[in-house]
Amino acid sequence: MITFARQLPALSCLLFLLGVITPASEADTAFRVAYENKTQFPYYMGNTSKVLDQPGAAVELVGLLEEEVPGLQVRFSRYPWKRCLALLEAGAVDAIFNASFNEARMAIGAYPWKDGAVDPSRRLTTIGYYLYTKEGADVGWDGEAFADTSLKVGAPLGYSIVRDLEKLGLSVTKAESSLQNLFMLAADRVEAVALQSVTGDFLLTKYGEQLNNIARIEPPIETKPYYLMLSHRFQDRHPALSEQIWDAVAELRKTRLQSLAQQYME
Repeated sequence: MITFARQLPALSCLLFLLGVITPASEADTAFRVAYENKTQFPYYMGNTSKVLDQPGAAVELVGLLEEEVPGLQVRFSRYPWKRCLALLEAGAVDAIFNASFNEARMAIGAYPWKDGAVDPSRRLTTIGYYLYTKEGADVGWDGEAFADTSLKVGAPLGYSIVRDLEKLGLSVTKAESSLQNLFMLAADRVEAVALQSVTGDFLLTKYGEQLNNIARIEPPIETKPYYLMLSHRFQDRHPALSEQIWDAVAELRKTRLQSLAQQYME
């Protein structure tokens, strides 16, 4: 009993220190961020669920939020894009990227907002969608409409371009990845595929022998800003922090994205 009594001051001191230290660690905010498990060159790399050592320019940019937002601890995970959307809606992840804007997704998560509309000044990047066809093929696209809406067009499952093509009157054949779409085109299962040019051009270079008669055609279907979307749960719990994160994304895009992307071009 005497020994225990002598230890009480030291124990009290330890408990006091733990009380001081614990709130500082609790001030850190774990930020769970998901992105697609397919390559979107140069933004994210590798057809894998693993976060690679050279993960891609957008992944590196989002990781730099730790330097811009005090206490933020970014934790990455990778899934098929449709699952990323589902996890965001459920609040099982706090953010996803690269996400283009469409009104239907507002029920799933939150975009940076200003004056009653999405705020493109706080986008993460801008990406164009283009048609890819067999060389010499004429698919009747003039930049605004298709001459023949019976055209067989493919697009990646879960991507916003599917809805956009359907609004133009097309029936869209969906495949899980951009690469699968290109192989469908090579096998004449579709007459054209709609892909993000950053991904489509990269895949044509990488798989040139198998896809050597496929080309990207002008003009683009559309060019879109892409965002870091936050879950409604995260935004509701951290409204000021959410704005701080979106502001930091905009600043990092302007100051760091080009140099980050250039590393993957060399």
